[in-house]
Amino acid sequence: MKKKTVWLLALIFLAGSILAPHSSVAAATKKPKLNVKKLNMTTGTNFRLRVYNLKKKQRVVYTSTNEEVISIGKAVSKGKRVTINAVSIGSATVNATVKKGKKVIRRLKCRIKVTPNAFSIKFPKRTIRLNTDSRFRLKPIIKPNTSMEQPIFESDNPFVASVSSRGVVTAISSGTATITATLLSSGLTATCNIEVRSKPESNATEKPSHQGKPSTTIEKKKVPED
Repeated sequence: MKKKTVWLLALIFLAGSILAPHSSVAAATKKPKLNVKKLNMTTGTNFRLRVYNLKKKQRVVYTSTNEEVISIGKAVSKGKRVTINAVSIGSATVNATVKKGKKVIRRLKCRIKVTPNAFSIKFPKRTIRLNTDSRFRLKPIIKPNTSMEQPIFESDNPFVASVSSRGVVTAISSGTATITATLLSSGLTATCNIEVRSKPESNATEKPSHQGKPSTTIEKKKVPED
């Protein structure tokens, strides 16, 4: 009976020693962190910052290094989230300090660059021709050049050509589609026509070569059996 008890205790100790490092690693990976560390904004827009992996009784204090560029709204949900506003052109850093009582648990930063709103948008080409199953990224020309505003892309015929949020067009089937890029700040738009055609079939038969002597093929004749 004593031997069984000793073996059982040994097995429990061994299992604990194996699982302990894994549990400590899992706990270490759940540190508080921001949803973004870098951000580009345009004047007059806002964005919601959020701190993940907060534990009980932990709160977040948000501050801006330049309130004239980035102002901070009222934090909600015990300080987990806050809305930041792009007031004017420039750069600022939002500091998120995680606290438990008066003790500082962690300091987080989000670097933000605010650029002017775009007042002009157009595509370099009005028409793009693609083969099915091919991709092409549309890069509209936005003015002023210093603006980091990103347009919203939309296809009027996604069964022919779809477009991603970054302007990557995927040719799906033969036909035509119009891609529209819209600036949210002003409502200005630019359009590009996409013409999709089927892939050209590859030639399975090779053209005969005229160089050198023509090759001859000798067929062996069957010898009739006696």
